[in-house]
Amino acid sequence: MITQETFWNIHRLSQVENLSAGQIATRLSLSETTVRRWLAEAGYRPRRTREEGSVLDPYKAQVDQLLRKHDYTSMQLMQQIAELGYDGSYSTLQRYVNEVRPPRKTAYLELSFDPGEAAQVDFGCCGHIPCGQYKRRLSVFVMVLCHSRMLYAEFIPCERLEHFLACHRNAFETFGGLPQRVIVDNCKCAVLRHSPYGVVKFNPRYVDFAGHYGFEPVACNPRSPNEKGRVENAVGYIKKNLMPGRTFTSLEAANAALREWLDKVANVRLHGTTKKRPVDIFDAVERPVLQPLPVRPFDCSVVHMRRADVRCRFSFDGNSYSVPEPCAGQRLTVKASADRVLVYDRESLVARHVRSYDRNQSIVDPDHAEGIRKQRRRAREQNLMRDFLALGGVAESFLKGLEHRQISPRTHLRHIMTLVEMHGREAVVEALTDALEFNAFRAEYVAHLVTLRSRPDSPSGGTLHVPRAGDLLDLRVDEPDMDQYGI
Repeated sequence: MITQETFWNIHRLSQVENLSAGQIATRLSLSETTVRRWLAEAGYRPRRTREEGSVLDPYKAQVDQLLRKHDYTSMQLMQQIAELGYDGSYSTLQRYVNEVRPPRKTAYLELSFDPGEAAQVDFGCCGHIPCGQYKRRLSVFVMVLCHSRMLYAEFIPCERLEHFLACHRNAFETFGGLPQRVIVDNCKCAVLRHSPYGVVKFNPRYVDFAGHYGFEPVACNPRSPNEKGRVENAVGYIKKNLMPGRTFTSLEAANAALREWLDKVANVRLHGTTKKRPVDIFDAVERPVLQPLPVRPFDCSVVHMRRADVRCRFSFDGNSYSVPEPCAGQRLTVKASADRVLVYDRESLVARHVRSYDRNQSIVDPDHAEGIRKQRRRAREQNLMRDFLALGGVAESFLKGLEHRQISPRTHLRHIMTLVEMHGREAVVEALTDALEFNAFRAEYVAHLVTLRSRPDSPSGGTLHVPRAGDLLDLRVDEPDMDQYGI
């Protein structure tokens, strides 16, 4: 609403100085719409004051009557009094409804817990954390013992069942025991379905976990965070006290800072409700009555089925992992924990990997890659042997002599098969026949014979000079004349 002075300035600038609406708006720092609206007015009309009444006044009695009859919303009231002739704005009605019916706050009972009776757990989001080249949501798992307010917290890269169970286990081991009940919200890790009538269907894996440790899982009612107010406050405390001004380069660094904060700040502070330090109440009262831990910890890993491809890889959580060569194309059992990925072929453990939280990475065990390379070498050697023996019976006889006299017969076979590609099968078979006759079991002899026969001026057969070890024994050496040395 503009003042009367501004109204006259608008008309003066338009009539006396002949300025446009846009120019007047710029001069007076007003919107062009406002200038145009007041230029259309012949006189100044000040805002109607509250003393002058409201357009809603004739309908306030009906509004009050409707509110006494039922808890209508402002929109429902708007629809009903509009039928009676109300043409005012919705905001006017809403302001009046808020005055006569201010928002009511829900009252809650204060919950009290005996030592060792219950713990509350919840997740919270604390930003993001780099995992290789990828950023993941940095979640915090929090468990608080309801009597002492002793805190356990742990940063995790994702809120999955294996992390949920492992964090429970780590909390129990840190406390040195566990309470009788654990109060959870309705996350899918713990609760699959919670009907409006109070029927709860827990996650079977979480039920197994609770049975192993001997606690009773309790689910809060949907949309009732007040039923786990202690852990809700603890999550908020971490976000407000630990996180501001901190950035973490890795999950390990984040958890190291969190553990130090728990030991030096959170669990040794003077609690606002109990007026005591949580660690003092825990040591004196709650730790002695916690249930003992079982002899064997629970296996928190989650089982998935995956099929390995022809490259001996399977996909899991956005990455590919290697398996040994015999597992190519096989359906495998993958047991994933928070930090490991174990692979089983039926009952046999065939691969073990550190779990990666990066994306689009190939995690390869060097032994698996070496196994694939060995398999390829074996395949090449088998193909080499097959192709050589396909040259006929002379090739089989030559191979026996070659294996008996040479340290690396496959090197000679590869050389001979290269000759087949260069000079043809028949030429090599003839050379093998001659070499077999002379007991010359080397690829160089075969190559020499093939080369001789390939010359235009060469006779049908060539002369092969093969030194024999026995021939060297027939050499005659003259007796040396020792007199020349003067001895």
